[in-house]
Amino acid sequence: MHKNDVEINADKIQTLLIDWGVLSIKEISEFTQCKKTLIYLYLGWLLRENKIRFYEEEEIVYVELTHPVTD
Repeated sequence: MHKNDVEINADKIQTLLIDWGVLSIKEISEFTQCKKTLIYLYLGWLLRENKIRFYEEEEIVYVELTHPVTD
């Protein structure tokens, strides 16, 4: 896998977060049909760019944009 592939897939997850707001790791997996290990890689890319943040609620990890897009 090339760096460009990681960036492209990270952008797809970012678009999902723009559309849905907050998603669990499981929901991201269902939307993207990607293995969770790859999802963590893509989320790491977004986290390093300070585009997302995580929080946990009732043992479920959620992801949201650090700066939500408003209409």
